[in-house]
Amino acid sequence: MKPATVVPEAAATSSPRPTTAPTEPARTAAVSAGPVRTPASPSEPARPFGVLNAETAKAFAAAKDPETRPFARPEPGVQPQRVLLVDDSRSIRTLLKIYLMARSFEYIEAESAEAGLKVLETQPVDLILTDFHMDGMNGADFAATVRASRDVKVAKIPILMMTGDANAAEVRNKGQKAGINAFVRKPVSCAQLMTLVDTILPPPRKG
Repeated sequence: MKPATVVPEAAATSSPRPTTAPTEPARTAAVSAGPVRTPASPSEPARPFGVLNAETAKAFAAAKDPETRPFARPEPGVQPQRVLLVDDSRSIRTLLKIYLMARSFEYIEAESAEAGLKVLETQPVDLILTDFHMDGMNGADFAATVRASRDVKVAKIPILMMTGDANAAEVRNKGQKAGINAFVRKPVSCAQLMTLVDTILPPPRKG
C-alpha cells in the first residue's frame, strides 16, 4: 500500500474552468498521472492516465458544465482548507482536484480507506471526499469509522461520498446511516461537485 501524499494547490490562473473534461489535464506539476500505456496493437488506441476503467472513462466523458467559475487565487492571510481524497483510482483523484480548482484547497491523497484513516491520525483535514467501492474497507464503513473517532474534530469532518454503483439508492442509504454529509453519483459534473462542497464546507473568511 502506497502512503498518502499531500499535494498543495498549484498556482492559480485567471483562465475559466473548461466546460468539458480534459483527457490529459495540464496540472501535471501538482500530481503525477503515471505513464500512458502503450497500445498492444495499432487498432487499440492509447488511453490517458494509464488504464482507465469503465467508471473512470464515463466520469471524464460526462464532465460538462453549463456554468464556469474562475480558478481560485489564494487570498493573503487566509489558510487554505485541506481536502482528503480517498479513492483507489489515481485518475479520479486527479479529476476531482481539477473540478475543485475554484477553491484554494490543499490536498492529501489516499488510495484506500485504511490509508485515509492513518492520515486522520496525524494530519488536520477540513473535508473528506471518498469513493464507496474500494479494495478493503468501503466508503460507508470508512465514514462510520471517522464518525466514531475519539477525536471530536475528526468525528465532525464533513464527508462527501461518491459512487458509480448502479444501485445508487442502496449506497446512499448506507452512507447516510454511516453519517455522511453529502452523496453524489458518478459521473458528476464540476458544477454539481462544487455546489455540494460549498454547501458542506463554506469557504474560509479572512480574519
